[in-house]
Amino acid sequence: MLETLNIFSRQNHYRDAVLGLARIINRFELVNMGFEEGLRDERRKRDQHHVAWGVWLFPVKPNGTAADVNLKHGLPAVTHDLRAEGVGIMTPLRLQGEHFVLAMPDEEDDSWRFFRCVARHNTQQPGGWHQLGLQVERVIKFEQLQLKEFREHIRHIATVSADA
Repeated sequence: MLETLNIFSRQNHYRDAVLGLARIINRFELVNMGFEEGLRDERRKRDQHHVAWGVWLFPVKPNGTAADVNLKHGLPAVTHDLRAEGVGIMTPLRLQGEHFVLAMPDEEDDSWRFFRCVARHNTQQPGGWHQLGLQVERVIKFEQLQLKEFREHIRHIATVSADA
């Protein structure tokens, strides 16, 4: 319902999503990467950053709301490159959908940020991988019950993977 009320505000959802993603990228680079060590000067000016980072993808309908997202059926994936406008994702299978919710970890407060994205390309890569280019549209906020579902889902996947 809150998504419906936002049409009366002057918020720019795309800008909010770009800033949220840029915040995660900046924090990740400065804390976990040797930003000043052994890197060329042009890296500071480069728009694209190659980073392998575990994320989750959830297919959604083109006009679906946050309440419609099934957080029990997420697909684990790995980032290939990060930009403020979007993310390149590597997946072991070709995804058919065009709209996704991307869950990215935010290191600062051990939480997850969720972005509504649209696929701009789905390119086959060597070794049976597929690169999915996602452009962020907006930030998604979930209710506490949905976040609990999400955390249980990723805990379950981690447990099954550890047992295998």
